[in-house]
This record gives sequence, structure tokens and C-alpha cells, in this order.
Amino acid sequence: MTDDAITTLEHGGTLIYPTETCYGIGCDATNPDAVRQIYDIKQRPREKKLTCIVADRSMADQYGDLTTAEQNICDTLMPGPLTLVTEKHDRLPSIVNHKFAFRIPAHERCRRLSRELGAPIIATSANRSGQPASYSIDEIDPTVREQVDTIIDAGTLEQTPSSTVAELTATGITIHRNGPVTKEQIEAVINQ
Repeated sequence: MTDDAITTLEHGGTLIYPTETCYGIGCDATNPDAVRQIYDIKQRPREKKLTCIVADRSMADQYGDLTTAEQNICDTLMPGPLTLVTEKHDRLPSIVNHKFAFRIPAHERCRRLSRELGAPIIATSANRSGQPASYSIDEIDPTVREQVDTIIDAGTLEQTPSSTVAELTATGITIHRNGPVTKEQIEAVINQ
């Protein structure tokens, strides 16, 4: 962990950092100007919303309106490869998402970044929109690397599947993206 990364986040900058799946590009999710930079760097359409990394469930509660069932899911299946979509509080800008899509990652460095910043961090793959994910800094498009303020190089990352993206609705569990955590695992937590 470098002090440069935290300073970058605190001052509204962007960084490339290793996650448990691939290299991500992130910023302070509470800073709308920084979030706009992420969209611009990735050339990502604004209708494609973003997800966040949080340090722990306590932080998730500060930015999302988690139900008891959602809290139990966090406590049982996170940290891990699960992104949960829930209602958000106003302290998270609408440019990020109309809801709060978050995960508590298994990667300690990611949690530590969020913890030291004291806020959620944008978590999206460090690539141009539509391009494949990158597992080493050299694989990242040079134009993306040149536009960020800080890069954390952790070498070549092990390729692992993207997280499951799930949402609890009035009619049950909606899986927006299949991943390592199954619908059955989530149901088991809710029904225990």
C-alpha cells in the first residue's frame, strides 16, 4: 500500500489497482468529478452504471439501505466474490448508480484502500469499455495508463471469475451476473 494511492483518492484522482479478479480503475465513489473521470478514461457509456468496493459491512450500511436479509448476506458471504445491489443513500452520487452495487472483496489491499479513505471506491476493470480485463499492468491499454494519477503494480494476477451480482427484490433473488456465489447459497442464508 502506498501513501500515494490514498493521497490520490483523497484529492479526487484516479488509480489503477489490483483486485481479486483483475486490475481495476477506481476513485473516491463519493466524488462526482472523479467518477466522471472514470467514465471518460474508460469511454464508458453513462447508462452503464458502476459498482463500489467497501471496507466492511459497517461502511456498506452507511451508503446503502440494507435490509436485515442483506446484512445477513454480507456477514455470511462477504468478503468474497459477491456484489449486492441495494437501495442507496443520498451520500452516494447518482452518477455512480441509481442503486448501491457493492462488494466487500476478499483482497485485503482493496479493503484497506477503502478503509483508509473512509469511503467506497469505484471498482471497474481497468480497460476501455468493451475490451477484455487485464491481469498485468502491461496488458492495460497505454491510453488508460497515461490518464490515471497512480498505478499500484502487484505483478501478474491470477485469473479468477468475476463476482456474482445479485439483488433481493419483492419477488425473490435476481441474479444480474452469474459468478462463484450461487443463488442457492444466497437463498440458504436468507432462509436460515
